[in-house]
Amino acid sequence: MKNVKFSFTVILAVFLAVPVSFAEEGLSLRDVVDKALEANPEILSAKRAYEAADARIWQAASLNDPMLGFEYDKINADRMLTGKPMSMYSISQDVPFPTKLYLRAKVASKLARMAYENYKMKERDVAARVKSAYAELFVIYRSIEINKENKSILDQLSRTVNARYSAGKGTQADVLKAQVELAAVDTELITLETKRLVAQARINVLLNKDPKDEIGAPVPEGTIKFERALDECYSLAEKNNPELKAYGMAIEKGKAAYDLAVSDALPDMKLEFRQMVGNGRFNDNQWAGMLGVTIPLWFFEKNVFSVKEMRAELEMLKAEYAAKQKEVLFDIRDAYARVDANRKLVELYETAFLPQAEETLNASITGYESDRMDFLTLLDSRRTFMDFKLKYYNALLDLRIALADLERTIGADVDFARTAEEAANEKK
Repeated sequence: MKNVKFSFTVILAVFLAVPVSFAEEGLSLRDVVDKALEANPEILSAKRAYEAADARIWQAASLNDPMLGFEYDKINADRMLTGKPMSMYSISQDVPFPTKLYLRAKVASKLARMAYENYKMKERDVAARVKSAYAELFVIYRSIEINKENKSILDQLSRTVNARYSAGKGTQADVLKAQVELAAVDTELITLETKRLVAQARINVLLNKDPKDEIGAPVPEGTIKFERALDECYSLAEKNNPELKAYGMAIEKGKAAYDLAVSDALPDMKLEFRQMVGNGRFNDNQWAGMLGVTIPLWFFEKNVFSVKEMRAELEMLKAEYAAKQKEVLFDIRDAYARVDANRKLVELYETAFLPQAEETLNASITGYESDRMDFLTLLDSRRTFMDFKLKYYNALLDLRIALADLERTIGADVDFARTAEEAANEKK
């Protein structure tokens, strides 16, 4: 009986060991996010799109290439005093009305700014996906360790139950139940290993690595600090959300395009200079110059409808911006509610559910030792405690995902988490 009590003491010690240590730790969250921002192909594609759009600004502000011409006229040679064919060089340049070049460059500049905000938005999106995948992998590793711990406990319980059954103090049903519980844990471990490989592959893809590469167990993050008010999140999103900025730039582009459509009715010019060549040399007295001006003859058929089109597009962009604002506010409200709910749930697990389940398990072990409680009740207490531990980490996962969604919608890294060292310094 002394050996049985000793076994229960060991079981209780393992049961209550909530912190789990990993044999091999991989990259920290910050390292993973930094590597994703550096190597993710979606981000690189968005960055190159921005660079291409930025390179179009000076192109839009530039004049068309001048035209250099050479004219050889033999038809009118007999009319020339020398009786020789006429040769003439010319150079001409089309010059748009000055405001057109400025407005074209402005449209290109706004398009480049939109591409930049899309690039930053892709960074926020990838970072949020990395954080969610990292948190999922972390919880999977925790679940694997908890189930391995559970299996170790069940092995000890099984040996204890067999010893009691051999001593005539237990039943065969208890022995069989312990074996069924062990089989259930083995099944769960197989499922968790599959989930681990999938979650790891998801992170590798985001890092632009081979999906089958091992990255090790995630490093545990610091405690979560969430002290932002909902209105503060709204204000941050108005200032930082890249998608809202992109829509704002689209409106600015629409205004410039509208002004450009109005300016298209203004006349363009053409400058040309001609120099006659005789006897193999230029003659200072034989040159001609030309200034041409376009006439907006089809103004009512072309420009009026172009202006109408740009005005309608501008109103459309304003409506889309208003709709996107409401969508962002909704996403913030949704993510904020999930953060708040899961934060409270995590606190409940830490302060109430886990301690209560621990006390219940302790009482069940004591009752089973003194033959005041059956084995099935002990198993039920054990299962409840383990379930609470797993649900606790799942609540942490949901909290991390909600925080990642909130940061993505806000458009900025908010100091939601702090390290253990920072927490200790705050207590001082």
